[in-house]
Amino acid sequence: MEPAGPSFIDHITRWVNDSHLVSRTGAGLAAVGIGLATAVPPTAGVWGLAALLAVAGAAIRFWSAGVISKNRELATTGPYAYVRNPLYTGSLLVAVAFLMLNGNPWFVVPMVIGAVVLYYRTVASEEAVLREMFGEAFEHFRATVPAIIPWKGRCDTGGSEVTYSFERSLFNKEYNGALATLAMLIGFYLYAFWIPEGVFRWVGGVAVLIVLGVRGYRRVGNVRGTRVANTSRVGSDPTQTSEPDTIGDTGLDTYEVLSAIETIEDTGEIDEDEVSIAPPKPAVAGD
Repeated sequence: MEPAGPSFIDHITRWVNDSHLVSRTGAGLAAVGIGLATAVPPTAGVWGLAALLAVAGAAIRFWSAGVISKNRELATTGPYAYVRNPLYTGSLLVAVAFLMLNGNPWFVVPMVIGAVVLYYRTVASEEAVLREMFGEAFEHFRATVPAIIPWKGRCDTGGSEVTYSFERSLFNKEYNGALATLAMLIGFYLYAFWIPEGVFRWVGGVAVLIVLGVRGYRRVGNVRGTRVANTSRVGSDPTQTSEPDTIGDTGLDTYEVLSAIETIEDTGEIDEDEVSIAPPKPAVAGD
């Protein structure tokens, strides 16, 4: 008797795992969908104040993405002279704007609590990695510069100034965040003055579900493509007895690396342990 194949539940569970939708980004998109489905029409004053906060947040994120690069040097200047996590500062302002535009206390209160817990845990785990990578340099940086709120103003970190690059902001796809912020403001403006409440809620919720589905489908394709390639390599290499879990001799987990690359390339999101890396220094003649 042949063993039973995977059940429907097994397929669904595997798809969800491969899609990486159960993550910070997936949770954020789900929260946006719930927020759109429960929003009440904002007043003109609320929309104007929320627009100021959202534009400021998107600008901070765009600035931060223009001074980052994957290298091994801790970035402590530019936006990092004000806060250690400038991308999160920008995201916080955009999130506050979204909560103001939503205007539903049954949505706002649990979202605020959830966001505080999520970001506290995220920052703590990322800073543990940076502490291990940079040691005393990071400890000095952490003691000097606030985490998310720039209550000290510009801090003297003693680092070499990093030149902002508009091209690097585009390379890091931060325009995705800027366009999403613009779409949010336009959508809520139309909601305030033109779109009926029921139409806005249904269309907004369905749009987010479509984004989640497309994002999950693309990620599943990439993850399974990598898995098939690894399996093929095992089959052609008699010295390997199982599917490799790491990339080459680096010791890096294949799935984690793929997830990180997809997060940056597909959504423009960059974790703060990536953001806290300064661009490489230019070569000096004679080196």
